[in-house]
Amino acid sequence: MIQMKKYNYIDFVKTITMFLVIVAHCTLFFSGNEFWFIKAEQESIVLRWISKFVVLSVVPIFTFASGFLLQLSLQKNKGSIVDLIRKKAVHLCIPYFIYGILWLVPTYTFFDIPSFGRDKGASLIDGYKAMALGQFSDVAWFLLMLFWVTLIWILLKELLKKENLIYGAMVSAVLYFVVHFYLGQIDYYKISQIDIYIIVFFVGAAFFYVSDIVYNTVPEWLLIVGSLVGMIPCVFLAQLSTERYILECILKIVIPVLFLTFSMGLCRTNVIVKLEETAVYNWLRKNSLYIYLLQAPGVYIVFGIIYPIIGSNALLCFLLLFILTTLIDVILTLIYVFIKGKILHVFALN
Repeated sequence: MIQMKKYNYIDFVKTITMFLVIVAHCTLFFSGNEFWFIKAEQESIVLRWISKFVVLSVVPIFTFASGFLLQLSLQKNKGSIVDLIRKKAVHLCIPYFIYGILWLVPTYTFFDIPSFGRDKGASLIDGYKAMALGQFSDVAWFLLMLFWVTLIWILLKELLKKENLIYGAMVSAVLYFVVHFYLGQIDYYKISQIDIYIIVFFVGAAFFYVSDIVYNTVPEWLLIVGSLVGMIPCVFLAQLSTERYILECILKIVIPVLFLTFSMGLCRTNVIVKLEETAVYNWLRKNSLYIYLLQAPGVYIVFGIIYPIIGSNALLCFLLLFILTTLIDVILTLIYVFIKGKILHVFALN
């Protein structure tokens, strides 16, 4: 039986990417991004460059890793399609609605924070309606997108077999065009957002088959250096990607591969093994989803407090914003984990 420990570089990828999401959101205030509702008065060239690269990278990396892990799951067991779908619904859809009901809508309404699907001044009821329809989801949009993409590939899991990958690649391309050109206007449950991620997920699942060869045969220094060198042109190309959609799609496929091979190299040097011996890393790894979700709306609130004070220094403001947001995020996650543990303990006693 395949052991999860063997693929600990995947856990590392997911954990580090979770922090990169916080970096992305902290830089967006200074990037001039048209989709970010709250902006600093002046942009920062450095933070704009960082923002474009990191924002472009984080969701594809998560999606790529999820495809890899689904393939690993399929190799480990022969569970029915219904069982696989049920598990993914439990892991992705239920957290979305719990998060939306108990945290997203109440906090955004209380602080009156504008977001996609929620206009400034919207009522609590309006927020709940938009959340229930998947229109107002903020950071949780990723859960809905990933559920649809995972659902597609569970239903088409025969195409993820090694001998059928060529057919899987062709089907993923067809599905991309169908979603992009015919479903792109569907404003519910983030269906319109899944187009390129269908392909990214498939590439992650396909990469599983060569992962052992890459890990065991390529020298660790080449994995690390080669990945970092490959990232350099990606950083520059990311600055152009917003005006060149095809380039953006290519980068969303290439960057996760480079990030994973970099993590493989670190794993070969025992860096990740050493991290796994620490309680802090293991806690972060286990609770990465909660840390991802609970960062909002804290990042907006912290920005609103510190920007009037030190906003003239964008880099200092960003650094302090990242530190405070991460600290608040970790504290909220600790509280959530504590409450969750108490509730589960009570149910166990009963």
